[in-house]
Amino acid sequence: MTKLWNRLKNRWNFSARNTEKTWQSYYEEEPDYTWLKKIIAALAIFALVYGAQASNTRVGQEVTGIVRQVLATQTDFVYYTARTIEYINRHWPNGADISGIPVLKQMQTTISRPADPLRYMTKPVEGQIVAQYGWQGNTAVKQDIFHEGIDIAAPAGASVRAAATGKVKVVTDSVQFGTILIIDHGQNIETIYGHLTDVLVKESDEISQGQVVARVGKTGAAVSVLYFELRENGKAIDPLSRIK
Repeated sequence: MTKLWNRLKNRWNFSARNTEKTWQSYYEEEPDYTWLKKIIAALAIFALVYGAQASNTRVGQEVTGIVRQVLATQTDFVYYTARTIEYINRHWPNGADISGIPVLKQMQTTISRPADPLRYMTKPVEGQIVAQYGWQGNTAVKQDIFHEGIDIAAPAGASVRAAATGKVKVVTDSVQFGTILIIDHGQNIETIYGHLTDVLVKESDEISQGQVVARVGKTGAAVSVLYFELRENGKAIDPLSRIK
């Protein structure tokens, strides 16, 4: 009887140990979905940024400005893209390799090209554009005139910022636009700022993008405006082609 009891006891202990190991193995071998959570989080952030940017609200405008600043900054996107692909490959199920996906190959090729620092310019002052580039009706002379820049409504004294990195070419006076500032950005590109007061820079000064260079002056009109012009190879072009 004692032998039978010991045999049953040993069998019970063995079964209990196996059951414990089975449950322990289950918890130890539970799939790790951390990689998937990170990918979902990244996609969610992208969706939020894209939605804000496309909303045409004040928040959207601020997000757009931040994105442009990032794009205008010299960043090694090739490195970060390669690291991202490497990370996904390492955590993707069954060891899949996504680097050969056509859209990713195209993205790597595109961002590996040298960035144009003048492609994304900073809006020189916050405000509504009240006069567009191009032909405008003029009631004073009763004919259309060609407006070579844009007028941005802004309160007198508002900060005027450099649209891009460059060097001050000249500060002078104009019959049409009052005090004006011209910045040379290289690559035969210049920006002109008119209706200014309190110009804070002088000829030959090196200017960084977004730097406050002057204040909006009083024009005598009901609404103060900043005149902003963009010239490429000596010819005026639409500033909104560089400032979205």
